[in-house]
Amino acid sequence: MYNRKGSKMKKIIIIGFGSSGYAALMAVRKTDPGAVITVIDPKEHDLQHPCGLPYSIEGIVRAEDLVQDVHLERAGASRIRAAAVKIDPSRKCIIAVQNNKTIEVEYDAVIISTGYTPLIPPVKNIRNLLNRGVYTLTDTKDLERITSTLEGCVSGAVIGAGAIGMETACALRRHLERVCVCEMKEQVFPGILDRDISKTVEEYLCTCGIELRLGARVEEITGDAAPFSIKAGDENLEADIIILAAGFQANTGVADESSISCNENGIIVDTSMRTSMENVYAAGDCVSSWSVIDRNPCGVKLATSAYRQGTIAGINAAGGSAEYMGTAGTFVTRISELEVAGTGFNTETATLRGFRPAAGKIKAGILPDYFPGGNEIQFKIISDSATGKIIGAQAAGAGGAAERINLVSMAIEFGIPLDDFRRTELAYCPAVSEVEDPIMKAVDFNLRRIRKK
Repeated sequence: MYNRKGSKMKKIIIIGFGSSGYAALMAVRKTDPGAVITVIDPKEHDLQHPCGLPYSIEGIVRAEDLVQDVHLERAGASRIRAAAVKIDPSRKCIIAVQNNKTIEVEYDAVIISTGYTPLIPPVKNIRNLLNRGVYTLTDTKDLERITSTLEGCVSGAVIGAGAIGMETACALRRHLERVCVCEMKEQVFPGILDRDISKTVEEYLCTCGIELRLGARVEEITGDAAPFSIKAGDENLEADIIILAAGFQANTGVADESSISCNENGIIVDTSMRTSMENVYAAGDCVSSWSVIDRNPCGVKLATSAYRQGTIAGINAAGGSAEYMGTAGTFVTRISELEVAGTGFNTETATLRGFRPAAGKIKAGILPDYFPGGNEIQFKIISDSATGKIIGAQAAGAGGAAERINLVSMAIEFGIPLDDFRRTELAYCPAVSEVEDPIMKAVDFNLRRIRKK
């Protein structure tokens, strides 16, 4: 295929179409307007929005609004509704299955963006009950199964106390008399929040009627129909419906079949998002990412990281030049009326990675005491004692957590130390903020702790 100037038009294939695939498409089109773009993806609709699934269970978002067709032809792209199986570099073609038939698609460059698959924990009998009382929550098909099962249910259980698990538990509580969360670690948001911040979240969840079983590994689920019996630690619990929120694993099927290098976190890529196979890139939840703080691997799976990686992969696949520096793991969730956010390392992770963490934590109002409508926020900022660089932060409150965490995320991205961050001038209006923002109070506390050492 050639353009009007007689130059060969580059064939770029995007395998999988989620946040990273969409970002890659947009980046390719901007970088090389003449590229021939083909998306290979088996979904019925172009895009799904899995982050909205718990809120659909809760009744905030309509299920039909979680799927979207972006009209790829308007972006000069075509779509093959098929499942890619393998990349053959010797013939520069992708082998895929469409309607039970094998097809081949030629390429000049490939971007793998196959996302994730739900992690099924090693619980006795759990696979026998999948979609028969035990459900994952990864797409709208799962959503349909769950919502159709909820009618007539009285009790529910969620396995896993991460963001999806907590959001789902609060959503189920709108429908059920009793909801219990089982988590093998001793706290909610394990590996993300420090214990002092997680305790605040746990206390709030209890006020929402959520029962927590922390440090309780689920070992077995028994029963052929509701109610099911869950053996969690030393306790047996009953639930009419069980949701798995034990995490995700990279979907590396195409890479594995193509002998592309992978590790336990996903497809191995360099800073250009190149894989070990020539002319093949990867982005999103299927890749093994790394921390922007110390450049070491991390298991972060976030839509924001996926979108940025897809953009980098798209630019480079189309002949441009861009570099991905890593992720700060910046996240936010809203569980009922509580906003919880974090970025970078928590204290435990920072210590394991060789830092000497120091923290400043405060609890303060986000508005002046005299102004109505404010709320308190717990804010914690973590730095490395040796360098003063900011390496993490956590926040929880009815409002104001995300905007402050975003500021710290930027500081982490650019290696800004506490002293320099303290110079930042923040906007003030009593209807919006405090003169001395809680984030600066936490920074001051952190600086005092470092200087005492």
